[in-house]
Amino acid sequence: MSKSTVPKDQFISLLISSYSDHITNLYRLGARKFGIISVPPIGCCPSQRLVQKLINGVNGCFEPENDFALSFHSALNNLLLNISSQLSGFKYSLGDGYRMTIDVINNPHASGFENVESACCGHGFINAQGPCNSTASLCPDRRKYLFWDMFHPSMKAAYMAALTLYNGPPQYVSPINFSQLAEDN
Repeated sequence: MSKSTVPKDQFISLLISSYSDHITNLYRLGARKFGIISVPPIGCCPSQRLVQKLINGVNGCFEPENDFALSFHSALNNLLLNISSQLSGFKYSLGDGYRMTIDVINNPHASGFENVESACCGHGFINAQGPCNSTASLCPDRRKYLFWDMFHPSMKAAYMAALTLYNGPPQYVSPINFSQLAEDN
């Protein structure tokens, strides 16, 4: 698990407090529109799948980290709802990085992916035991991989996320998408 000594709820509370302070400070400086993307299922990136394999001896996502991501999204959504009722003219879009990514992981072929577990570029088990560098193994077609390296999405995944954030439906970005946020006066 984690070496942190801070309990999950306390850690998320600290993050949300920091977000609140930063958003409020930006608002005081004149910002009125905020496009925010929550944490994706980081327990499913190749580096954390490797952790799952090493700690628990099984393949799959490292769910304790995904639990943090889900809890953080819920807390962030509540914060933004609260702030929007307190700050005049405050508008926001919250991209659900978790839901967007987990839906691709659960149904990769619908998005044109063939591999949502391994990194396209890296070393060792699922290309997650070493960095993407000049001696790394490289997949034959990066467009078929959700992950470029052990931490980051592929260019195709990032492009799909950007399109979803800009034009996506409420299940992925709410209360309005980034396009509506940009157009709203």
